[in-house]
Amino acid sequence: MTRSSCCNRNRVSARMACVFYLTRQNVNHNRHLDCPRQQTTRKPSMTLRAAADIPTDWPHREASARTSAAGLDWHVQLAGEGPLVVLLHGTGSSTHSWARIWPLLTSHARVLAMDLPGHGFTRGADFSQLDLRTISHQLDTLLDTLGLGAPALVAGHSAGLPLAMRWALDGHHTPASLIGFAPSLVPPPPSYSLFLGPLINPLFTSGPMASLLATTIGPTGMVDRLLDSTASVLDEDQRRHYRTLFAEPTHVRGAMNFMAAADLPLLLEDAPRLQMPMTLVLGDQDTWVPLQPLLQVIERYLPQAQVQRWHAGHLLHEIEPERAAATILDSLVRQA
Repeated sequence: MTRSSCCNRNRVSARMACVFYLTRQNVNHNRHLDCPRQQTTRKPSMTLRAAADIPTDWPHREASARTSAAGLDWHVQLAGEGPLVVLLHGTGSSTHSWARIWPLLTSHARVLAMDLPGHGFTRGADFSQLDLRTISHQLDTLLDTLGLGAPALVAGHSAGLPLAMRWALDGHHTPASLIGFAPSLVPPPPSYSLFLGPLINPLFTSGPMASLLATTIGPTGMVDRLLDSTASVLDEDQRRHYRTLFAEPTHVRGAMNFMAAADLPLLLEDAPRLQMPMTLVLGDQDTWVPLQPLLQVIERYLPQAQVQRWHAGHLLHEIEPERAAATILDSLVRQA
């Protein structure tokens, strides 16, 4: 396992990787990077429908569409040409989590983001079936419906990385590489478990309780307190999107059930079977995913992973989108 410190050299190397990538594209007369695992061509799809219900101020709404797959009515965002990059948000988030990374990637790759089942504007989730294995099969069906093959890269934030790992283990659209930003591979510290524990109790994951929470979260300022607890300084635009999501009972219920259904011990038992390159970006100020226990888990179960340590909190990809995008592009370059 390779560890790089959270120093300026790491920042420079990530940006230099991005420069190298862009230079390579110019030398090749602006052709897209050829990925050894997938040559992505844009296929006309009759499965996409207009997403008129998405708020007008939602990031990259012009890329939003709806499609039906695996019994769900998905909100997806799809844009760009080149190797396929799939972005998986974390618990309680949505496509907006990737808003500032999006334009940095879609200039060089075909990028797919979606609201995961039970989250955001994706409808029709069975709240009792929000486990990693079920969702990974649903993602397979979604890619089949969209006419997309195996991704060149899947990037996941927080719980998005365990989902990406389960998808790579069980799915038939095996990605060529994985990236995890602030990966949730260990439980939160005891102080947070005391707060979160009651919320994933069956009583609280029910519809009526989710509705009650959704109506009280806004006035009580709970969303802002949760965001502050990540040790990440979000601006008002970023915070507003989270408030919009948590005002919706189905999103609250979906987030709580997704969190409750995570089976990290089983996933980690299977993790040594993962053979593709993996980059894990850790925040040394992350209060939600304790650094030292996480490093121990990585060393034991994912010794092949390359580890970057940033001086950042849990929402590090939202705070440093250029650096996050450079990390993704660098991984694509290394595949070529």
